Amino acid sequence: APADIPDPTAITRTGSPNDWLICPADACAAKPSAAPPSLAVAPNKLYEAWRTVVAAQPRATVIAQDRPRLLLMVQDRTRVMRFVDTITIRVLPTVNGGSTFAAYSKSNLGSYDFGANRRRLEEWTADLVRRLAATT
Repeated sequence: APADIPDPTAITRTGSPNDWLICPADACAAKPSAAPPSLAVAPNKLYEAWRTVVAAQPRATVIAQDRPRLLLMVQDRTRVMRFVDTITIRVLPTVNGGSTFAAYSKSNLGSYDFGANRRRLEEWTADLVRRLAATT
């Protein structure tokens, strides 16, 4: 259910090297691993762009979404071992009519992910930026 989707701005980090949080510094309760880009697109357009990026991933599935809160919950399997990781993405409006996002990727099993969560969010963010640049 949409109310059950963990909001990446309010999560508690695992404390192990098996998660990655991209978030504006002033928007998240937990310390982010990296900051997201600020984008000159409306929040709804960024949300749809995220849905497109996720749909293009060969092992990812949207398992819940909350459009009013601009929140997605995704499960993705690692390439080799096929471990299930959970990703939550929330689009955040910015003061200039643009948007940014918070994204949290964590392993559901084990305490070390060999950088899989970081790579995933970095690759997905790069794909997002490329797709938005191609449509503006």
